[in-house]
Amino acid sequence: MDTLLAIGIAAFGASTALYLASLWAPRPGLLRGAHGLLALTVVLWTVLIGSWGASRAFGTHLYLGFSAWGLSLVYLVLSRRYPIDGLGSVVAALATVLAILAAVVAHRAPTLRGPWHDWLLRSHIGLAFVGIVALAFAAAVSVFYLAQARMLKRKTGAKLRRRLPPLDVMDQLALRGLLIGFPFYTLALLLGTAEAVRLEGGHGLKAAYVLAAISWLIYGVVLQARLTAGWRGRRAAVLTVAGMLVTLVVVAQYSLGLV
Repeated sequence: MDTLLAIGIAAFGASTALYLASLWAPRPGLLRGAHGLLALTVVLWTVLIGSWGASRAFGTHLYLGFSAWGLSLVYLVLSRRYPIDGLGSVVAALATVLAILAAVVAHRAPTLRGPWHDWLLRSHIGLAFVGIVALAFAAAVSVFYLAQARMLKRKTGAKLRRRLPPLDVMDQLALRGLLIGFPFYTLALLLGTAEAVRLEGGHGLKAAYVLAAISWLIYGVVLQARLTAGWRGRRAAVLTVAGMLVTLVVVAQYSLGLV
């Protein structure tokens, strides 16, 4: 299992490298190779996640792996419909980070006690990582939106810009990621808060809880502003990326056992 996990992480890393190479060298073979390798990586992680589930190795590592798998699968599916090939490098890089975190905690799956605690913890973690998949995709799109907008403003990187999606396409995809991910993330935060209050009696406010609330607030503000105040473009992209950075800090804290 350790060997398969290492291969899975290496495959994500190699996919990232191929996508980066395809951005700077306009060769169709590189992009096809990146897509093909990422698709094989998704298959590999399907086997790995399935084996974890079959052996009842439930824990944060399972959900981290599922998030890396889901993020990659969503990108591959959407890339067949939208011109988002240029986003592959950020998506694959995020998947690599999540996969590495999964490896870090693979041997530290939590011991669940009692059916109620079991159900609550799994629901909380599952909802959180489904939300993170969608929000991470929105953040990846936003990173390239900011890069594209900056190059347009400075009138540089003409060749690279031609390989990136149009700004309006990226803006709409980021909004859809927020619309899908925010409800899941909200439910996860509510369940996590309820469990924390039950176990700790409301005492000892931890940094991870505060950061999770901050990330939720950032997502809520940007989504509300987009839907009601017509926010588009750079401001929305910056806040979306900021929210994901805070979220990744929370995920890292949980993964490393710092909460």
